Amino acid sequence: MNNSNLTLGDRNNSSINLQQTTLPSSETVDIASELEALKALLTELRSPDQRKIENAIADAQDELTKPQPNKDEVGQALDRALTYAQKTGNFAESIEKLRLHVEKSAAWLGENWYKLLTLVSLTL
Repeated sequence: MNNSNLTLGDRNNSSINLQQTTLPSSETVDIASELEALKALLTELRSPDQRKIENAIADAQDELTKPQPNKDEVGQALDRALTYAQKTGNFAESIEKLRLHVEKSAAWLGENWYKLLTLVSLTL
């Protein structure tokens, strides 16, 4: 993963702390349970975009009902939900609770969706 940090202005400081993690094998992940847990945690945030977060999670859950769920569809929906959730004032306090479920979801989704991990692993 290639990460960068750009700081503009005079006498500004910033840092990025990345945490390395080992993901479980995709076969061991119950993605339906992980999405349900994420839904519960994201509901606690009380975002002005709450309806959009709920719709995105519902889209992911709906995709799982298909005989051959499209992992990209699930990943896109989860990405939308987390992106909306990031805009809430208390998202940072929820990162620790969200991280394990996002890690398991990313493991199930596959390498193309490891980028979801950055939404719950960066501390600026």
